[in-house]
Amino acid sequence: LLYTIKFEYIMTNTAEEEFTAGLLSVVQPAVESVDTQVQSLRLTQSKLKDCIGTLLEDLTSIAEMQKDLPNLEHYVKKLMNIKRRVATVNNVLTNVQDRVTMLQSRISKEQSRKRTLLTASYSNNS
Repeated sequence: LLYTIKFEYIMTNTAEEEFTAGLLSVVQPAVESVDTQVQSLRLTQSKLKDCIGTLLEDLTSIAEMQKDLPNLEHYVKKLMNIKRRVATVNNVLTNVQDRVTMLQSRISKEQSRKRTLLTASYSNNS
């Protein structure tokens, strides 16, 4: 606690603003990169889910038409399980993307607030 108080006492408004701007400049590109990767992964997961669904429908119709073929029900169940897992991963990715978007919004608001404070302090000093 004493260290925190001393640190806050030593840091001037300018140093604090520079620290915040530096921290935001490091964090924001990483957040944007994660957001882009999550969007790409969600698109890929969605395409995979559609392909699995199509394959599942095809296997089901083939199994119904051909009674002499080996039992495909086992494979159909496996595909249904995989489809369920893909949907679960997609839901997790949606939640991650929502959080990243919220973080981006907070960063933008903080940058805007800091800019406003900075311009106001320069206006008052002039």
